[in-house]
Amino acid sequence: MNSFKRVLCGVGVAAAVVGLTPTSAVADPPADALAQLQAASRAQEEVSEKFNVAQEDLKAKRAEVGQAGAELDRAKQALSAAQAEQGKFREQVDGFISATAQGAQLNSMSALLTGQSPSDFLDRSWLLEQLSTRNREAMDKLGAALDKAGEADHRAADARRRADEAAAKAQQLSDELGQRKADAEKAQREAQAAYSRLSPTQKTVLRSDRGDSVGSLQVPAGTAGNAVRAALGEVGVPYVYGGTTPSGFDCSGLVQWAYRQAGVSITRITTTQYNEGAPVARADLRPGDLVFYGTASNIHHVSMYIGDGKVVHAPDVGEVVKVVPIERSGNDYFGAKRIVSG
Repeated sequence: MNSFKRVLCGVGVAAAVVGLTPTSAVADPPADALAQLQAASRAQEEVSEKFNVAQEDLKAKRAEVGQAGAELDRAKQALSAAQAEQGKFREQVDGFISATAQGAQLNSMSALLTGQSPSDFLDRSWLLEQLSTRNREAMDKLGAALDKAGEADHRAADARRRADEAAAKAQQLSDELGQRKADAEKAQREAQAAYSRLSPTQKTVLRSDRGDSVGSLQVPAGTAGNAVRAALGEVGVPYVYGGTTPSGFDCSGLVQWAYRQAGVSITRITTTQYNEGAPVARADLRPGDLVFYGTASNIHHVSMYIGDGKVVHAPDVGEVVKVVPIERSGNDYFGAKRIVSG
């Protein structure tokens, strides 16, 4: 029996109590108002999660733009340094070429004909050999500098391309985010409108339904157990879209807050929370594991396993944090993650 069916039963009991009053026939709207609320709440959850994911994607892409820009700056600096080194060695090589073109005979015959003695010849030959060696070294260094400048130019062009692509994608995501936000706000208004169509009795039953008793449930010691105790301590707190504090929680806000009380930081939204921790088979669930609902492309709800086949979660508009059997937290179980091992 899901929470809305539970409310229907509660409304039935309330109707039996006041059934003899003249106004009871019109006190409650049709029971399908609860089904409409359930559908609207589910739609809000799914659309809002897509908006949250779009926000995270845009944030990540903007960070990528910043990284690409920094990489481009480094590539430009490397290119500038390589070009300066290239210019230095080119100047040396150009000097040798200019000297040769102007008639300098940098060879042993020149040294022999212009030398005044055998000793002078040897000195001049040694000097010419040194000049030739330096010429070769300058040529080699110029070649290396040209290669280095070419590589730096290639890296700079590649960095510029990545920066441009990241900026274009960020702009696209920013444009899409506006529509996602509009869709989320519309879904929130529709869920609130569906809630407003409930009778006072139905609203009271929803707010008072804290789910199952935990009875003698033994919560283990350790970090995961501390997170479970923190979440259970919030049973009865109202569901609030975007809520992350004891004044009101949404599903991902509750589990994030509970783990924070246990000294563990996890991300804010359901989709990114699923990317954390280690995967756990349903048969191997332990208290503190996070249970996710939806599909690979649309993970829209999360609850926390507390043991004995039950979870604690912040369900829907008009409801409160409650404990329910795992199958009543959602009919589209997707997977589970273990945030901490103990």
